[in-house]
Amino acid sequence: MKLNEQDSMIEIFIYENQQLLETLEDLLLQGEKDHTLNDGQINEIFRIMHTIKGSSSMMSFDSLATLSHAVEDLFSQIREKRPRSSDWDEIFDIVLTATDLIKEDITKISNGEALVDNNRSIVDKIHTYLGNLGKRKELPPDSQDAEDYSDDEYNPEVPFYKIKITFEPGCQMENMRAFGVVTALNGHFLRAGHLPSDLMLEGSGDEIAKNGFILYLQSGDNPDTLKDMINGMMYIQSVSLILMPDDSDELPENMRPKRPRESADSAAGGARQTETAKQNFISVNVNKLDKLMDLVGEIVTSESMVTKNPEVIKLQLESFEREGQQLRKLINELQEVVMSIRMLPLSTTFHKMQRIVRDMSKKVQKEVELVIIGEETEVDKNIIDNLSDPLMHLIRNAVDHGLENPEDRVKKNKPAAGRVTLEARNTGGDVFILVTDDGKGLNRSKIIKKATAQGLTTKPESEISDKEAFSFIFLPGFSTNETVTEFSGRGVGMDVVRQNIDKVGGTISVESAKDEGSTFMIKIPLTLAIMEGMKLRVGDLVFIVPMLSIQESFKPDMKNVFLDPDGNEMIMIREKVYPIVRLHRIFDIPSQYENLADGILVMMNTENSTYCLFIDELIGEQQAVIKPLPSYIQKNNNGMHGIGGCAILGDGSISLIIDINNLVID
Repeated sequence: MKLNEQDSMIEIFIYENQQLLETLEDLLLQGEKDHTLNDGQINEIFRIMHTIKGSSSMMSFDSLATLSHAVEDLFSQIREKRPRSSDWDEIFDIVLTATDLIKEDITKISNGEALVDNNRSIVDKIHTYLGNLGKRKELPPDSQDAEDYSDDEYNPEVPFYKIKITFEPGCQMENMRAFGVVTALNGHFLRAGHLPSDLMLEGSGDEIAKNGFILYLQSGDNPDTLKDMINGMMYIQSVSLILMPDDSDELPENMRPKRPRESADSAAGGARQTETAKQNFISVNVNKLDKLMDLVGEIVTSESMVTKNPEVIKLQLESFEREGQQLRKLINELQEVVMSIRMLPLSTTFHKMQRIVRDMSKKVQKEVELVIIGEETEVDKNIIDNLSDPLMHLIRNAVDHGLENPEDRVKKNKPAAGRVTLEARNTGGDVFILVTDDGKGLNRSKIIKKATAQGLTTKPESEISDKEAFSFIFLPGFSTNETVTEFSGRGVGMDVVRQNIDKVGGTISVESAKDEGSTFMIKIPLTLAIMEGMKLRVGDLVFIVPMLSIQESFKPDMKNVFLDPDGNEMIMIREKVYPIVRLHRIFDIPSQYENLADGILVMMNTENSTYCLFIDELIGEQQAVIKPLPSYIQKNNNGMHGIGGCAILGDGSISLIIDINNLVID
């Protein structure tokens, strides 16, 4: 096998098994919450382990195949002999531990590391449990989803089917996928045969890719159910199923009955051809999407440089302007399509937190309920990749020392079980993610004393706002925990949260009340690439602010302008008072106008406040492709806390993008 082909097969192996493991973990966590698994869940877990075992064997990952085989054996036995109610906790612990080990092996494969068989202890534990389970009397099942068959049985009333399966072009490893189909159907047929007959033979994958995979089954299951099961598997392009006479010469030798019987054609109503079903999705390497997004960004920049070129504008060509508008419309549509491809729901990331809560609650001996809201909210793939670690730290923080012990909660007239809520919601061009607990809340006085001791503030406690006090916890090395535990007290974690959120252009804030709990609010953009902005001029410099943050712009009426007791400029608009922020003073740049009456005020809505930005001129809308500031500027960014990036304008010049949430420091 060629090297690049091997690499491609490993990529597919990793991707598909990661999807299976996510499904497996969701099933186990739901089962643990219900304290049992129903027959459908047991069969699904059995099929998942079948598939992982088969693909691992074909890729020669022996330790992974051995472990998945052991879990498969466990659920094969569970299907036959239902465990006692008291056994389920042990089963969930065993299988979740095995799932973690499988994940670790797949991570090693992804990193190009050699696998070391460290799974023997859990495999032995599974075999020991199987031995004990086998000695028990069989318990009657609550329900039966589908009849299980033994390969040695023969029932003359059970019909035969020929199923032709084709896989999507270019999916690769067709023989392994065919093997996965057969193993997934285990328990749903009396006899089975297939062409090619030997799926492990070299060249069988090429044959299946060219001619399709023929599967012969003798099964008492509804044929539509069989077809639906196959269609639900990955990379299936089409499935056709027809009824066959039991004496057909086409049947493989091992499937032909040992005694003649009447044809089943009349009983079944003749042969039937099912409609071809196709999946309407494909998997794409994320690096290709990154490249595509970069190209769209360059196209947007190039379009702006052409249509807004000063020399072209001077010509005042009506036809050029008309065609330019059409080009801009098409580029906008292209941009929206590409961005929608990159948008993924937060559900996968959110559900990973269920496992964190489950493991943490057991280790710290607290009862914790995780509530998930808005998991269907979608954000850019790159943002999702940077969210997992911050959320993990916040969840651990909430469970470890945000929530009280059950005894303390009862004393405070709270439910013994604590609650952590993970919520996402869209607001304009941003997504808000909230991590809320109903615990004891942050200790404001303790935080301020620690900050004072570390020289972070010299203000008296009475002059420090809640927002300023709580913001200290995000500084490197800051921790009020006096003891080091497995999860907290090392002075790391919350600063990592802030750093990772900063990477994706987001912000984090916290609100807390004693004995009521805390809420950490993360604000992140829907996408990192392109924004609808408004160009502003101050002196000779052009800045861009997000259009969604602009509430209105106006010439100020000087009779409504005044100074507050601290000497800050304020303006009253419709009986509400707003601060005035002079952009030229923040960045220490010359301004065309010093008198407020000569310039323009732009009312900006931020996550925590509203203020009026004083500028020289509003230039117009600009679709900005956001570029990060050069690294040497980021390292020396004193006085540039309000800059979120830069963009290339139509004339080729550079414009700074204002980070309106961090422009004004309290």
